[in-house]
Parts: sequence; C-alpha cells; structure tokens
Amino acid sequence: MGLTPWALFVALFFSAAFLPAECVNDHRSNKNAGIFITDFTITGTQTISATDLARIANDMIGSCFDEDSEEMEERVRASFQDRGYFKVEVKSFRFKPRDPLGVPKPVTLEGEVSEGARYRLAEITFVENHAFSSDKLRQQFPLKSGDLFERGKVASGLESLRKVYVTQGFLDFTAVPETKFGSNATVNLNISIQEGPQYHMGKLDTVADKEVAARLRAEWKLAEGDVYDHTYIDQFLETNRDSLPLGFSRASIHTIRNCPDAVVEVRLIVDPAEDTSHAEPKNVLCEDHHDKSK
Repeated sequence: MGLTPWALFVALFFSAAFLPAECVNDHRSNKNAGIFITDFTITGTQTISATDLARIANDMIGSCFDEDSEEMEERVRASFQDRGYFKVEVKSFRFKPRDPLGVPKPVTLEGEVSEGARYRLAEITFVENHAFSSDKLRQQFPLKSGDLFERGKVASGLESLRKVYVTQGFLDFTAVPETKFGSNATVNLNISIQEGPQYHMGKLDTVADKEVAARLRAEWKLAEGDVYDHTYIDQFLETNRDSLPLGFSRASIHTIRNCPDAVVEVRLIVDPAEDTSHAEPKNVLCEDHHDKSK
C-alpha cells in the first residue's frame, strides 16, 4: 500500500531535517551535533566598511561550529581584531534556529557589535632575550610599524618566535606579550622572553634487533651533545619515511627530558614487547633553579 499524502509529507520532512548540511569548514568537536551557519547579521557598528562586514559574515556562513555562544563570540571578536579593531565589544549575540531537528542544526546569527577605534602598530620591543638579538626576533613578525594591528599576525609572530627558540634547544621558552595603547590609535607590543636552559641531545636508545637498530642509528643525525632541535623528530620521520620499519610512527619515539642536566634522551621503539625500561615519555618544564638565597 502506498503512503498517504500526509504520511509522504511527514516522511519527506523528517528525512530533510536529518540530512547533514554541507559544511564549507567544519569546526565541530562532535560531528553528530553542532550548528550550521546559514546567515549572519551584524548591527551596531559605526566606522567599519560594508565590505569588511560582508567578509566577516561570509567567513562564517556555510561553516559548522559547536553550539557554544562564548566560542562564537570569540570568533567574531577575533575577526574584527584581525582588521585592527583590537578593542571590539560584542554586546549581544544569539542563534535563531531554522530547523531544530537538523544535524547539524541550521541557524542564523545576529550580533550587535561596537568595533571601536582601528589600531595600528607603533613598535615591538623585547626584554630578557639573550640567545637571540632583538633584531632577529623582530624579523619573525609580519607587521611593520604603521601596519594595522592584526591579531592573526601577532599570533603568527609569536609562533615563529617559538620555532626560533625550540630549534635551538630552548624547550622551556615562553613569550609573554603585553599591549600598551598610545595616542592616535596606536599600539606598542612589549614581549617578555623567558628562555630557560638550552637542551642538548642525550643518549639515543633503540628497542629493536641489532640490524634494525644499527640502521636507525645511522639515519639519526643528531649526535650526543648536539643542540637539541625540537622539530628534528618530524624531520627524521619525513626524511626516512620509505626506509623505516613497518608501523614505526611518531608514537614510536619517546623523549625523556632530563631537566637538571638539560639533555633530552631519545628512545626509538620498533618492538614494544622488547621494551623493558617501562620509561614513560616526559615533557615537563624545568623548575626555577635560580638562587633563592638572594
């Protein structure tokens, strides 16, 4: 017996409701939940151009996110800060579901935003850096004085700083940025550097039969006593991908950080059944070894 018109309507409605949306970008932590942005209306702005507003909205329309208003507000805030509006305020924010049964749930966004002034970079300064000059550190930031103070480019510069340090053994490196706002909508970015000790390569241990162990040792180019490069493991895996034993991966390489001696011991584990040390990989920060008697 065929479906009645009403039954056919109900069947089509529910099948459409549960039809997954095509996410242009999928940022969900749970792929069986979340929201799909179909439209985004921004009100309350004063000076930002219609073109920039449209770009901010279009960056989110068609994408999927967790149903988390705080996260979404932070994404909107970041979009404005990437255009120099560093003190932007998201005054209100709400979802309007178009289909509560959808997976992900299609919604429209409505946000009231006060963008504030548009800031430009005055200068970037560094303090407590000893291993590298301020000029070298400054080169890591894709921002010149007078450029719009863009959040994404500041984050990119901080990540480049980290790479400069960890490739030279400063595994406990941290950078603490501080913004100081000046007149004429300018920003001074002051970055405090904490370098920590410089680590060196310690012992290389291999858990494998003699032939494989000898081959791995020959392919490992960091000699004991060399400055430890935190990125070397990924380089090692990439360079030797075709010649490594079957199943050997990043999880097969354990690093054990010896903080007092500032060395990193490395274990290449081909046969876990033969690993009798029971040593767990560690990645802990050094304690403060400064003279506390002062």
